[in-house]
Amino acid sequence: MAAVRSLMFVLALPAAAALVQPRRLSDACNFTNAPTIPYFWDPSCPQDGTSLGCLADGINPQCRFCGEGAYSEVFCPASWCEFDNPPHIPYYWDSRCSIGSIGCLADGKQVQCRFCGEYPYNGTVHCPDQAHTITPQDSCEFDNEPKTPYFWDATCEDGVVGCKADGKHIGCRFCGAGSYAEVNCPATLCTLEPKFALPSHPYKHYWEPQCWNTSSHILGCLADGIHPQCRYCGGGEYENITCPAWSSA
Repeated sequence: MAAVRSLMFVLALPAAAALVQPRRLSDACNFTNAPTIPYFWDPSCPQDGTSLGCLADGINPQCRFCGEGAYSEVFCPASWCEFDNPPHIPYYWDSRCSIGSIGCLADGKQVQCRFCGEYPYNGTVHCPDQAHTITPQDSCEFDNEPKTPYFWDATCEDGVVGCKADGKHIGCRFCGAGSYAEVNCPATLCTLEPKFALPSHPYKHYWEPQCWNTSSHILGCLADGIHPQCRYCGGGEYENITCPAWSSA
């Protein structure tokens, strides 16, 4: 009898094993052959898969092509950016980005990862609609865009000059102009090309509020071609321009 029971147990094993086999997750594309066009899982796709790029794998309506060819109008997810440290400026995934384009290579890894919307990218790189842009919680939020430069300063405290610039977030800080002239603007306000497209060593740059105000504050200014206050320093034809401590290579 024991032998019969053992035999029945062994015969039942394949059926039991079938019941516990891992199942493919329902929120993943299932291509027979991996495509060359980027794709992602978009829950907003209709069940009939009729929206552009949806039903990309021919199986799942939510599987969607994006960013290239016939699907260039479909934004790929901003979550594809890979920041080592979360930024304080909105960003999105722009498949049209190329080396040297303003705001691109925002995470220092992916050329298509792009900053947008807030200073210093306001007026130059517009963010797409909210659904395709990631806006960090720790970022400035003005009802009306100010003319005074601003940045996010994690060291800000209530009552410190320039802090709480937007009236909402303590870390949002004015700098470099008017009542905030004593607050040094960071060199990151310069919208220079990605680092490997910059002039070679030993060029550095910084934010100089005095640019164009006097004859001694002209050389090196407008370094990024957009902001007059962005200035080269410390090397080559700019070796006589002393780089401050907050300058950047």
